[in-house]
Amino acid sequence: MSIQTLFNPFEYKNLTLKNRFVMAPMTRAFSTDGIPDSAVAGYYERRAAGDVGLILTEGTVIERPSSKNLKDIPNFYGDQALAGWKNIVDAVHEKGGKIAPQLWHVGYTPMQWTPPAAFESPDTMTLADIEATIQAYADAAKSAKDLGFDAFEIHGAHGYLIDQFFWEGMNHRTDEFGGKTIKERSKFAVEVVKAMRKAVGPDFVIILRLSRWKQQDYTAKLAPTPAAMEDWILPLTDAGVDIFHGSQRRYWEPEFEGSDLNFAGWLKKISGQPTI
Repeated sequence: MSIQTLFNPFEYKNLTLKNRFVMAPMTRAFSTDGIPDSAVAGYYERRAAGDVGLILTEGTVIERPSSKNLKDIPNFYGDQALAGWKNIVDAVHEKGGKIAPQLWHVGYTPMQWTPPAAFESPDTMTLADIEATIQAYADAAKSAKDLGFDAFEIHGAHGYLIDQFFWEGMNHRTDEFGGKTIKERSKFAVEVVKAMRKAVGPDFVIILRLSRWKQQDYTAKLAPTPAAMEDWILPLTDAGVDIFHGSQRRYWEPEFEGSDLNFAGWLKKISGQPTI
């Protein structure tokens, strides 16, 4: 494939990009007390001025307790934070750019700050917790569309909340959100995607970021065979994912013996959808 392909336009549903360069999400943690301000807007405006096709923002958290692990990670809820994001969208669009927020819940992860609520150790999510979290994702999806974002990305990788449900060693649930197979353990992610799709309608692009490795364990491998990967990816595709974002670290390495395809290649082969 020629590198020229990167400079070709891309169109999918409501999303039209001038080229296929995508700025990956990177945690900045410079939104004081969770409110993105003019400095944050300027940061993204400068990237848009550089003609990147699509900007994926840093992770921005949904409205749930313990959804963040650093106090200056931006919120994606509340009047002040959403007004800040609206300014960012307008600034990026003014420069001719396109932008999508990465919607995030960190789940169980070491904290480097003391949260405003009383500190508690991790506990199993109740079914009510799960229902409320799914709704919070749906609310964030609707906010993204209402604010004028061009798409949104769900952070389902790197050992954070959605990813935690995928792993057998982490997910010990005995209800409908657990199970021995990755297909069973994918139910939480599937329900999140379905709720978000319902919130934004059929034509708004949903991106899902996934990884086969963990944040602090690069040797871990989720879905160890192509068949297991099908069990993982196909239900997510059917739920409404439009584009898969495969986080691989070493993109030149094949995922399985006997094939030259990397993670993004396998995601595309199995889902039939575009990949990042």
